Amino acid sequence: MRFSVGDRVVHPHHGPGRIAAVERRDLFDGAKRYYVIEIPGQRLTLHVPVRKAGEIGMRLAMSESRFPRVLGMLRSSPHLLPNDYRERQEQIGAQLKTGRVMQLARVVRDLTWHRKLAHLTKTDTDYLKLGRDLLAAEMALVSGDAISDASKLIEATMTAAMASTPNYA
Repeated sequence: MRFSVGDRVVHPHHGPGRIAAVERRDLFDGAKRYYVIEIPGQRLTLHVPVRKAGEIGMRLAMSESRFPRVLGMLRSSPHLLPNDYRERQEQIGAQLKTGRVMQLARVVRDLTWHRKLAHLTKTDTDYLKLGRDLLAAEMALVSGDAISDASKLIEATMTAAMASTPNYA
């Protein structure tokens, strides 16, 4: 997939940003083109080779019309996670690596519920924070809101979902 200057994109490891430029750089092995991506949530500028963008999983950010589906995923019944922490972390880690918005929402939902039902390990807690941060950053990029406002919306949605199903197990 080709991207253009101004496109809102998501890098699977660094999160959402905008393509600020497409640069050509002359290197020892020839000229290469790079997407210059500004990632405001991390105060970061990435240079991604145009030829590698698809291979690494870079994608367009979700559309605003997808917002209700993301919030619906957060509100939906969770999938119970494995009790074995290694199995659980392998499953959650794989979902996070996709960088896909619905996978991020699923991780946030399932780990938030798991925290209510059982203990989260340090890695589980880190995965939950990463999922929330990436999800909030993409929601903020798409809506034009602050990341903190998107984080509050995620928190409020999860709190309401858990209050409406207090005995889920």
